[in-house]
Amino acid sequence: MAAATPKAACTPGGHSAGGTASEGRGYCPLEEEVEGCTREARLPRDGALAACGGSRRSMRKVFLPVLLAASAVAALLLLRLGGGGAAARTRGGSAARVEQLWSSRADSGLCNKIAVPVSVPASYAPSFTLPEAQQDACLKVPRKPGAPHWQGENWCWQWMKHIGCYHNSGTMTWLEAQNRTASFRLAPPVEEARMEPLTEPGICEHASFGAPVDDAQPEEVNEAQAWFDANVSVFVLNMPDDFDRLQYMTTRLRQLGISFERVPGIDMSESGAYAKAKLSGLISKEFNFSVANAVAKTQYQNMEGIVGTVGCAAAHLRAMAFAVSQGNVTGRPLALILEDDAELEDDFVVKLRRLVTTEAPCDWQAISLRTMCPYGICVSPHLTRVLPDGNEPADRCRHGVNYGFYAMLYPAHTLESVHERLWKAVWNNSRPHCLDVDVALASISNEVAYYAVPGFQNPGFLSTGHVESRRGEINMAWLDEPEHEEDAQPVLLTDVVHSMEQRVKDMMNN
Repeated sequence: MAAATPKAACTPGGHSAGGTASEGRGYCPLEEEVEGCTREARLPRDGALAACGGSRRSMRKVFLPVLLAASAVAALLLLRLGGGGAAARTRGGSAARVEQLWSSRADSGLCNKIAVPVSVPASYAPSFTLPEAQQDACLKVPRKPGAPHWQGENWCWQWMKHIGCYHNSGTMTWLEAQNRTASFRLAPPVEEARMEPLTEPGICEHASFGAPVDDAQPEEVNEAQAWFDANVSVFVLNMPDDFDRLQYMTTRLRQLGISFERVPGIDMSESGAYAKAKLSGLISKEFNFSVANAVAKTQYQNMEGIVGTVGCAAAHLRAMAFAVSQGNVTGRPLALILEDDAELEDDFVVKLRRLVTTEAPCDWQAISLRTMCPYGICVSPHLTRVLPDGNEPADRCRHGVNYGFYAMLYPAHTLESVHERLWKAVWNNSRPHCLDVDVALASISNEVAYYAVPGFQNPGFLSTGHVESRRGEINMAWLDEPEHEEDAQPVLLTDVVHSMEQRVKDMMNN
């Protein structure tokens, strides 16, 4: 990564000397530029006003033959109908059978019964408590031009996320991130005030904890594969026209001995795609794109576009619904939903079995197998208990941490409940940042027992980024005629709902 010219001074507008300047204070935006900036006027150790800020740069998030679309839609409608009525009639005793399986297998492979779950109050959203001098200084650190602002915003925390996480794709531990940010006087030195996005950092905040497994004997490898095959259903989200990614995932998962079902993604930039998704029940009938998009483009929300994000959210929610229907049929108690740019490590199956059986508390409802910028509590060497970031406003969906839905693991018997809560959080016109499903689930982690593997543990369970995400490009697309969406009525697919499980059974038998 190219650095700015050595010893260059920061000029107004954030460019090194010789660059284009604009009105405003001098600042050093991010790592490649900040390296060459003089460090004279950043956060002083006495807590006085700093004078070196930076510009906003958003983090790029790396996001079977096609299954019967009607079955996936039907699964979603089934969840929308709630726990009784048609849902109960369709599932019969299947859900009870899966829950019984979960209970009976708790001792032998689906959680660690001696791990103590973290008790989280329903409204809990912890924030930093810094000494008064450092807290005051963090309120005065210059903000990035054009960035959103709110009363009491902690700019040391904003800089720590940008410099220490977004800018390096989450490869730094938070201790490294604070040291890095403090070196530019944009956060307090660790010895004066430790900022701990992860409390109990000694338990899991170590990059080396993601090292490959080197002590697994052939017997354990075979047992792990048998455990995986018996307990885990795998689903891959893939755009209908993205055959290269599908081929890549097919090849890689075959190498690991993993079979999977493909769940088609949703490209909202295609003509009529949004209306079709809305009519099919993939998007809440209460959601209004025009309203949400207008809110998203305000300076406070500061989002460039939401078309691709809406499609990504709808696709993940559909995959969760389909996983529920499959779990009711197969009886496998776990569902793993992968994005098609997730590259699983060679020891993935062994690591997953160890994680679930020896670390995961028995209250877990969701586990992200790679999360960037983790926020919460370290509970075991490879797991954090995700918590909402109380430093960020609720109406911005506590946005900025716990990124990553690359590989999500769910217990089948609680997935319907998680889907229900996530659905309500996502389709909220006034909180467009919640359209990011990873952000939305983190924002309700005081309601859902959500755990995550820190992304700075390298290589961990998987890597990402070998292919470019399409979401940013789709976000900037034009959505055709969303203003008429309030007149749309969802299509009733009662017959499909009632026949869904039989169709899934037929498909599995063919």
